Amino acid sequence: MSIQLHFGNWMRVGGEMLNGEVELKFPQIIEDGVEEVHVKLRGRVQAQVGRYVGQSYILQTERIEIARETVSIWTKGSAWPSTGESVLRLPFQFLLPIDVQPSCKYVGACKDGDVSYVIEAVGVRQGLLSRNRRVSRPFAVVPPDPAGLEIRKSLLSGWSGPLKTVTKSDKMRRGVWGSYAESKIELVLPDLPTFPLFTKIPFTLRIITTTKEMKYDEKDEHKDVFPEPPHTPQGVTFILRRKMKLRAQGWDDKGSETIGHLGGLGKDSSPPETVLQSLSFTFDKKWVPSGNDKKVGSWRQETTVESAFELKCASSFATPILQQQNYIRVKIEFPGVGNHIEEDIPIEVNSGVITPTSSSGAPLYEGPGMNLDLPPTYWSATWDDDDKKVDPFASKRDS
Repeated sequence: MSIQLHFGNWMRVGGEMLNGEVELKFPQIIEDGVEEVHVKLRGRVQAQVGRYVGQSYILQTERIEIARETVSIWTKGSAWPSTGESVLRLPFQFLLPIDVQPSCKYVGACKDGDVSYVIEAVGVRQGLLSRNRRVSRPFAVVPPDPAGLEIRKSLLSGWSGPLKTVTKSDKMRRGVWGSYAESKIELVLPDLPTFPLFTKIPFTLRIITTTKEMKYDEKDEHKDVFPEPPHTPQGVTFILRRKMKLRAQGWDDKGSETIGHLGGLGKDSSPPETVLQSLSFTFDKKWVPSGNDKKVGSWRQETTVESAFELKCASSFATPILQQQNYIRVKIEFPGVGNHIEEDIPIEVNSGVITPTSSSGAPLYEGPGMNLDLPPTYWSATWDDDDKKVDPFASKRDS
C-alpha cells in the first residue's frame, strides 16, 4: 500500500485535538497514479428502520452530522522524501467538536443505529475506472464530563458518601396449592446522579427468603428449603442492559439488549481478576419462630454479595433519531414455574473524563483497559466516496 495512516486507536474526548501522520511511499505513490492526498474527519449519528411493505422490504436511513472536516496534505509534485529516503511523512491535525455524542453501535431485527467516528486518508486517482486509495481508522469518542470526573475521583479514593437502597419483594410457592413463601432483594449502591466509566462502583446485594410457616425439623437446617437463595455467584443475574429508540424518516422503532455482566455474577460472566478479588459471597440460615410455640415458624435465609462493577458502555444520550438509556437488571430464579424475582434499576451513565490539554500529559483514560466496549461491527464499518456508511455485515443481518 502506497499510503499508510498512523492514528492512535484509544478513546478520545469531545474538544480534544486529534494528531496523526500519513506516510507516502515513493515511488509507489506515483506509480499508483495518486494525484492528491487528503485526510478526513467524519462523525455522525445514524438510524435505520426497516419494514415490509407488501412483498418489499424498505429500509429508511437518517443521519445527523457531528463532525465533517477535510484537509489536503499533498499534491503530486508538491513534496518529495528527503534524499536517500523513500517515505514522506505528513502530519495532520483536527479539533474534535466539544459537543459530541458517545460512540455506540446497536443492531436489532429490522433496525440498527450507531454513533461513529473515523479518520480516513484518501489518495485521489483520476479516471472513471480508478478507485481512490483509502485507509480508515475508526475511533471511539465520549463527551467531556467535568462533574462526573469529581464523582470518579471520590469513587477512586473509596466512596464514603450517601448510599441508595433499592428493594423488591414477591411471593411464590413451589406448586399450585399451599401457602406462599416470600423473597426479597435489596441492592445498595452509591447515591450518585451519574455513574462514571472505567471506575469501580461498589455495591451490596442481599437476597432474603422466608419459607412458608412450617413445623421445625432439625434436619431442615442442613438441607434445601424452598425458596433457597443462590449459594454461588453463578446463581445471581446482575447485568447491564440498554433501551434504544430509533427514528428514520418518520419511522419509529425501539429495542433493548444486554450489554454485559456486572460484579463477577451470572453463569455467563467472565470477570477479570480484579473483580474476583473484590467479590464476597456469604450465606446465612436461621429459624424464626412465629409465636410462643418455637416449633412453628419459618426459615429465614439470606445471601449477601459484596462486589464492584466497572462500566465501559456508551453513556446515556438522546438525539432526535437515536436514544440510549441504561439500566441494571437484578434477577434471581427459584424452582417452580414463574418463580423468580426481578427488578430493573435505571442509571445515568456519563464519561467521567475531561478533555485533555497539551500540557496535561497522557490523558487519565488512556490505556488498553480504558476504551469503550464496542462490538466488531463498529470497527469494521467503512465509508465510501459519498461518505455514506457501509456496513459489511448488513447482508447477514436478521430481517
